[in-house]
Amino acid sequence: MNKRMGLFGRLGASLALAAVMSFSAVSAAAAEKITIWSHWADEQNKKDFVMEAVKRFKDKNPGFEVEVVWYQKPQLITALTTSFQAGSGPDIFYLEPAITGAFPPFVDNGFMYDIGKQIDPLIEAWAYPFAKKGSMTYLLPLEAYMPVLYYNKDLFKKAGVTLPADGVVDTEAFKGIIAKTKAAGVTPFSAGTMDRDWAGSLLTESMLLRFIGKDKWQDIPTGKTAWSDPEVVAGLKYVEDLVKAGAYPQGVASIKLGESHGLFFGGKYAMFPMRTFFGGRAFVPVDKGGMAADFPLGIMDFPVLKGGKGNDLSYMQVGGSYGVSAKSKNPVKAAELLAMMATPDMAAMWMDKVKGQTGIKADVRASNDPYFKMLGDATKTLKPLPGPMELGMDSTYRDVFYKTSTALVAGYLSADAMVKQMDEARAKLKK
Repeated sequence: MNKRMGLFGRLGASLALAAVMSFSAVSAAAAEKITIWSHWADEQNKKDFVMEAVKRFKDKNPGFEVEVVWYQKPQLITALTTSFQAGSGPDIFYLEPAITGAFPPFVDNGFMYDIGKQIDPLIEAWAYPFAKKGSMTYLLPLEAYMPVLYYNKDLFKKAGVTLPADGVVDTEAFKGIIAKTKAAGVTPFSAGTMDRDWAGSLLTESMLLRFIGKDKWQDIPTGKTAWSDPEVVAGLKYVEDLVKAGAYPQGVASIKLGESHGLFFGGKYAMFPMRTFFGGRAFVPVDKGGMAADFPLGIMDFPVLKGGKGNDLSYMQVGGSYGVSAKSKNPVKAAELLAMMATPDMAAMWMDKVKGQTGIKADVRASNDPYFKMLGDATKTLKPLPGPMELGMDSTYRDVFYKTSTALVAGYLSADAMVKQMDEARAKLKK
């Protein structure tokens, strides 16, 4: 009996040990998991892009599971802030460059893992200021954009507007385009500034660059270039002249950004000054707010100044991106997953599927997509600069710039009054 009990006891112990070992194996397997928290909950093309990168990572790393949780941006920021404070959170998460001030100071608070080893060779040179803080690379600069002028070819034809063969128009000729479209009963610009603080600054930023050139333009945030500088004033007065000529729609300050896209797609507005993430809204079904397949779309650059210092320049900016949490249990693998998003063929997929530019190495003109060919032709002579005002500009100072730019294009503020307000805002920073 005792021997039998001993046998069963040993058998039971063995089974128990096996169960513990099995449980440990399951636990270890469960630990091999990458979690991603991302914005873009309602942007299917971007979700498809992310999931393709996830698939490639899992194919290469069969021992890992990847869970993606989709959020709207405000809810994502709340979830991240709460989880980081509690010492937890995802391995990978959506964020935007720290210099834009759109997210809490996750970098300064030590919540970011350095992904430079995996990501640095894949980043375009102009995007480094957005992806780095000191020597640390904290994000993959996935989404990028620049300002251009979209236009309706049919409305240009109706108004008698013919662009030069190279598509480049100088500042005086551009005034003529505004006048001709107005005379044809067409509103020159579609625009909406109600729900986006930056939307009123697109023309202001672009024309300042054309009037004052790279060095002065990049010295505006620091105050080395004064707002009362004659070339700065001339650029702002040019914008004021276009506003007085009726370039912007009535009530632009009460029009939302999404509405401005719809107004342009509706075919009653000749031009649309917008960043190139335009494609993300345009190339979706019409019943989802997109542009009709037969819309007569054209793309041109902002006007150049005769003898101007910045005629061959534009600015590029990084938007929606991804980083790795310093609290991740698998930070190297998480960084490898991000690197999967930055291969040449994935960059091509981003452009062709999302219809957006990127801060990872990719040639816009290499895409077979007609939209990117058009965009490449319109911007082929331009050298991209990192910017615009996010680089080195204090957030409160930048807010004044956005507000005064919006008031300028709405006709509420003169160029001289904007100069005065910006000088006052800059002076406060020195105190």
